[in-house]
Amino acid sequence: GLNGINSSSMEMLWEQTLKMSPEVTVLLGVLATLFIAMLAPKEGDAVPAVLKGPMKILSNAWLISVVFLILTLVYLVFQAMDIVGSGAEASVFYGMFKLDMFSLMMRFMMVLGALVVVLFSRYYVGDVSPIRCEYYALLLGALLGGMLLSGATDLVMLFVALETLGISSFIMVGWARGDAKSAEASLKYLLYGGATTAILLFGFSLLFAISGGHTSFVDIVNGLQRVGDLTAQGSSAFLIPLIPVMMVLILGAFAFKISAAPFHMWTPDVYEGAPTPVTAFLSVVSKIAGFAVLIRFLGMVMNGFVEPTFIVTIFAVLSMTIGNWVALSQTDIKRLLAYSTIAHAGYILLGLAVMTADGMAGMVFYLLTYVFMNLGAFISVIFFSRETGSTNIADYAGLVQKRPILTFCFTMFLLSLAGIPITAGFFAKFFLFQSVAAAGNQYLWLIVVALLNSTVSLYYYLKVIKLMVIAEPSPAVVKLGPDQPYVGSFPAAMAMSLCLLMTLVLGFFADPCMQISKSTVQQLAHQPQVQDTTKVVSQALP
Repeated sequence: GLNGINSSSMEMLWEQTLKMSPEVTVLLGVLATLFIAMLAPKEGDAVPAVLKGPMKILSNAWLISVVFLILTLVYLVFQAMDIVGSGAEASVFYGMFKLDMFSLMMRFMMVLGALVVVLFSRYYVGDVSPIRCEYYALLLGALLGGMLLSGATDLVMLFVALETLGISSFIMVGWARGDAKSAEASLKYLLYGGATTAILLFGFSLLFAISGGHTSFVDIVNGLQRVGDLTAQGSSAFLIPLIPVMMVLILGAFAFKISAAPFHMWTPDVYEGAPTPVTAFLSVVSKIAGFAVLIRFLGMVMNGFVEPTFIVTIFAVLSMTIGNWVALSQTDIKRLLAYSTIAHAGYILLGLAVMTADGMAGMVFYLLTYVFMNLGAFISVIFFSRETGSTNIADYAGLVQKRPILTFCFTMFLLSLAGIPITAGFFAKFFLFQSVAAAGNQYLWLIVVALLNSTVSLYYYLKVIKLMVIAEPSPAVVKLGPDQPYVGSFPAAMAMSLCLLMTLVLGFFADPCMQISKSTVQQLAHQPQVQDTTKVVSQALP
């Protein structure tokens, strides 16, 4: 009997593991890079025999990271084909992780973004720290946390995944040893992140209590439904005042993760002080993970409540306004892109402010375009800073005379971030704003605010382009040597080419991509909701 039980348990565990093949592959990549770090000789020591000859390739943590990320992408494609073919979604590990088209799309974007970051990290990381293996292990570890966040349907899974992403990110920000700015940024990120974790846990504890002691999203929905029924009968009214407090705490913690105002204070300092590849990773992969869990959490648990929609609307307006207006006065390119990230978080939150299927689809397409245009901008910054040692915007003056290819690429990425037609960024904003307008006339004022802020953003994006193309060369540009093929290393140039290509291709094929985005949120849009509870809660609140 025990053998039968053990055999059945092992079969179920193996089946569950196969469904998590992408995450297992990333985990194996973490272990492989850590194993290389363990074998890697210290300065002055002899190279171990196991890393000599044909086996020397095993000492290349960068190459191994690339291979594991490509394998992960392949697994995700096969999983997507299986779900599309069968039309069925699956729950893994007792319902703690949802394997559906939404989680697949989010994970695909995160892995693709991480692959681009790894490609150009080889051009940068070696000069920042002699210890490269641990960098790639931490990056893959943070990616693993983000992937688990995208499908988390349980508070425990959500929190563990969030901490896996967060702790790895804290360490990566301080990776530039000997750099005071990097150490300061890491400390600030750790302090802000620790405080936010406490706030999030307090919010989860209230949700746990209000829902009747559940951690699963589905059980929480049922628990909230019972609270609504009891409140309608005159019971459990004492729980109602706790609901707004709970939502403010939870949404505030999520807002920190996506750099939404007023929880954005850490972003400029961390982006400026962190090594640029780490900044790029945080601006894209970490943001996608944050939006993925926010979309699923609000879509499954909180959809229909008046208060979350109101709070998200405030976050969106503040993020757009603060991000764009403060960016006008920035003199450092990384700080400018940091405030740009805050502004784009505000745009993306518009889809959650209306809480419709089209709005969520617009968010998915926006995130897809954001991966390439934002990573491309950071690659351009890396190329320039590696040659000049500067991130000052004024030093970009006259860059076209010495680096025409780099100027062209950076210009296209900035135009896409600004939302200029033909680029993917324009269609991302168009579809998102269109979904908000279609939600009802009561949201038209949000469109006006977004358009005004988009107009403001044109100034600081075009200011950089004007400096590069029209202004006289700065002393930093004058010192540059002749233009080199690929501007630097081939992998970094390949990463930039991929970002440029996708920034244009997603613009030309915007409508099919938007249809794919709609299909990814179709199942999510039909998750259990608490509309009846909403009415009760809204009426009970003063």
